[in-house]
Order: sequence, then structure tokens, then C-alpha cells
Amino acid sequence: MRLFRVALVAALSTALCGAQSSAQHIDRILINGNIWTEDDAQPQAQALAISGDKLVAVGTTAQIKALASPDSAVIDLHGLFVVPGFQDSHLHFPGRSINEIDLHTVQTLKEFQQRLADFAKTHPSLPWIVGAGWGYSVFPNQTVDKKYIDAVVSDRPVYLMERDGHMGLAKSKALQIAGITKATPDPPIGHIMRDSNGEPTGEFKESAQDLIFNKIPPRTSEDEYQSLLQHMDEAAAAGITSVQDAFTNLDTFPVFERAAAANALKLRFRFAPPILPNEGGSPKNHTLEKPLTAADLANYRKLRDTFQGPLLKFGAIKGFLDGTVDARTAAMFEPYVGGGTGIPFWEQDQLNQTVALYDKEGFQIMLHAIGDKAIHMALDAYAYAEKTNGTTGRRHRIEHVEVPLLSDLPRFKQLGVIASTQPMFANPDETVLDNFAKLLGPERASHADSFRIFDDAGAVQVFGSDWGVFPFEPLPAIYCAVTRMTPEGTPPGGWYPAGRISVKAALRHYTRDGAYASFDENIRGTLTAGKLADFVVLSKDILTIPPKEILSTKVLLTVMGGKDTYRDKDFR
Repeated sequence: MRLFRVALVAALSTALCGAQSSAQHIDRILINGNIWTEDDAQPQAQALAISGDKLVAVGTTAQIKALASPDSAVIDLHGLFVVPGFQDSHLHFPGRSINEIDLHTVQTLKEFQQRLADFAKTHPSLPWIVGAGWGYSVFPNQTVDKKYIDAVVSDRPVYLMERDGHMGLAKSKALQIAGITKATPDPPIGHIMRDSNGEPTGEFKESAQDLIFNKIPPRTSEDEYQSLLQHMDEAAAAGITSVQDAFTNLDTFPVFERAAAANALKLRFRFAPPILPNEGGSPKNHTLEKPLTAADLANYRKLRDTFQGPLLKFGAIKGFLDGTVDARTAAMFEPYVGGGTGIPFWEQDQLNQTVALYDKEGFQIMLHAIGDKAIHMALDAYAYAEKTNGTTGRRHRIEHVEVPLLSDLPRFKQLGVIASTQPMFANPDETVLDNFAKLLGPERASHADSFRIFDDAGAVQVFGSDWGVFPFEPLPAIYCAVTRMTPEGTPPGGWYPAGRISVKAALRHYTRDGAYASFDENIRGTLTAGKLADFVVLSKDILTIPPKEILSTKVLLTVMGGKDTYRDKDFR
């Protein structure tokens, strides 16, 4: 005990200045808990002591109680389970508008149409109806058509994005407004889907969506700000304390600054603007009109140097190499069942040069790559940058990395490339089983969205949601990673169960590994004295309960920087 106290006093003394000699004040302590720290040096503890925004001690209840002052607040956890704050390593803020329709839970065409009709009725003043979240299994034969919208909304244009955001469905009126006809050509990296007569069906894939997006009235900054506040509340209620925004529109960044100025941030944000400052995440005409230069990146360097955290942080860049399996636009070496090999968005040489430029400038690069060809291209680009620049430790990432070549798996560890995966992508619902898996065929589907293969290859893996593609609640996602079953328990034994991982591994990917991927491992990710006081109190010990019970586990308290960002009404 004496050695513990001496070490603690030494740690606390870092807050002293000049001749001042008193230790930091202990603002509050949490005692009698079941604390999973994710710190290998001290995996478990009973109690925490907080001063300001940091943990100043982690230990037994007796040790922590001995540090408290008479005015220190005390929370008795009564054995509740505590873990580091969850990090969602891939999502999209500020998120959908509070005036958009959410279709993520729709299961049938009848439900799709009823929800759309109800939304139109309750939002009569909206000039356009927009939203997202449907899956192909909603429609007969997994075939979408504008007629399903035309039948229920007569007065306004409508555009509804599929749940992964790479395709969408428009009403006939929207096509008329956009001037899209049978004669409208496909853009270089997109498709206007057509029926047997060549008429547009209303489905748009990849860059073809821009033809509709350009006609939809832009959101107001107030709408974006209110959406940010609402979605931060929702994320905090899910136990999330840190996020990696995976494609940052710098035009929206002022709403984050506004929230910071108002002391309203409930999440730590790291941002990734597009790899092409003037074009986006991929060349609009498939090839670069001119190569990037260091001068093109001046604003990105300024943002990185100005915003270094711990609340707002830059330093990553996002690019897109392909589309998605469901749209048959993910770039594959071998054809999909039914034909086609997808759309590579870059030429390899141009990708290599662009990645090498950012690598030389010290940026971390995040490349969306879903198909095995796109993943291979990303790894080749990272290898080229390392060899050309002689750099290491950049922690470049591949986002989604759904269908890798098995022969490419060792390259992740060799190159230090992080696999950024999304557990809910493996949720075996009807769209996954009847569209995704069938398009891949059994051989590729058997290791698609497999989290085990990256762990077994020794790669660093981080978990996210791709919200708003899927909900960002980590607990249902952990259940999915552990079981590869739907919440209803289907299919029995799990969808390709060899891809399952343990709860402990899933927790690591949501906490410690996430902090590492954001270059924040020295300040958060584990519950360690001296790190930020970011943690979550859960109603059950998810390491010991049957996996099914993870779904009924509640987030009772979320703390970011020592402050409560969410407290359940039943938590005392």
C-alpha cells in the first residue's frame, strides 16, 4: 500500500506549478466495480479515481477510497461491468438530417411503402423526400424500380439511398427534374440502371447518383447542427466516446466548431477529408486530370497542425477504390455470379503516386476497398509508398475490406496496414444471404466479412459501423461478431461460423485498437492512470454471459473526459 501511495503522489505531482505542492483534487471515485481495463499490465480492477478529465488511479476499492477527499463524489458500482469508452472507427457525422426518412428496419415492400406514405403525410412542407436504409431483399426478386415509390407519393420528388449509400432509388418525378431519359449516358464510374427497353428504372449506382444529388436542395447549417447534437446524444447512449469520421465534407466542419465553442461535444472526433481536395474520394472521370502536388495539400496540413485533439483532430485522408458487392460495383478479380467484375475507381499508377505523396507528407490514408481486386490495389499502393519514401509507422488503413484474397492477408501485418471492418456487415439477414452471398458464390462468401482471418493473420483490426449504413450501437455488433447470427438466432450455428471471434477480441477492436488506429493509444483506449477518463458502465459482464444476453445488456453510464455524456434513468 505504501509503495502504491508513493507512486500515485508522484503521478499527481505533474499538475503542480511553481511552489505549489498539493496533489490534484480527486473529483470522484467509482468503487466496487468489475472493471475490464484493456491494459495488459493490469487487466482488471475494482475502482477508478478521476481528476478533471483524466484517470489518476486504477486499483482496488480500498486503494481508491483511501485517495478520496471529503468532497469527492462516490459512485458505488455494486459489481457492474466497466470497459473503456467504445470507439466507432468508421462512421459519418453529422449524420442524416432530422428531416429524412430512416428505412433501416424495413423488411418488406409493404412496410417500405407504408413508412414512405406516412412520412410524406407528416412532412407536407418538405420540397423533396429523401432518406436511406433499404436493402434489396425488400423488393421482389431483389429488383428495385421507381414504380414502388410512384405508387405511394404523388406530389413531390423522392430519392432513397440503399443502406450502404452506393446506390439509390428515385421517383419518376425526380428523374424528370434531373432531365434523365433513355438517352442519358452512364457517367465514367457509375450506372443508370435500365429495364429491357432501355428505360431508367430509377436505380442509380455510384457516381450516377450525382445526377440526382445535384437537384436536391442542400441542407442548412442549422439542420446539420441540430442533427449533430441529436446523433451525438444517441451515440453517447450507446456507450461511444470517440469516432473516426470516415469522409469529411469540410463545408460541414463549422458545425463541429460551433459545438466545440458551445462546450456541446459528447464525442471525440477525428476527421478524414477526401483524398482529392478538388474532386472527392476518386477521380470523377476515372483518371486524374493532373497529379496532386504538395501545394494542393496546404489546407490539409494546416488543419492537421491546428486540430490535434483530444476533441477535434485531423491527420487522415479518405479515398474510394471501388463500390459494393450488393451493387456489383466492388472490384473483383473473378466475375460475380451472373457476370461482371465491378468498377475499379483508380488506375494503379495514379493511385500509387497519390498515396505516396500523402505518405511522404505524414498523413494516414484510409482507402475504401471491398472487392479482392480493390484490396489488392490498396496494399500495392501502400507497399509502393513505403518503398518509395522509406517510411514506416503510418498505420494506413483499408476500410471495409470485405472480400480479401486469402493470399493477401499476411501483407497487412508486413506493411502495418490496419483492417477497418464493420461487424454488422456480417449480420446474415435476407439481403446478405439472398443478394450479397449469392453474388459472391460460396468460395468467396465463406471468408467474406470474416473477422477471424485478420486476427489470425496478426493484423490490427478496428471495428466501426459505417453509420448511417448500419446502427452504431456496439453491443449488437459485438453479438454479431461473436455469433454471426441475426438477433433471432439464425442461421443456427452462424453464417460461416469460422469467421467468429471472442467477446474479448471484439472489445479490443472497439477500444484499444481503435485508439491505436487514431494515434491516440497514449491518451485513451485503456483504463490506465494518466489517460483520459473515457469509459462505459454496462448492466452485464459481457465477457461471461451467454452471447444471446449481450443483446439485452444496457449501457447505464457513459463518461467522456470525466463528464457524464449519458446516464440511464435507472442508474443511481
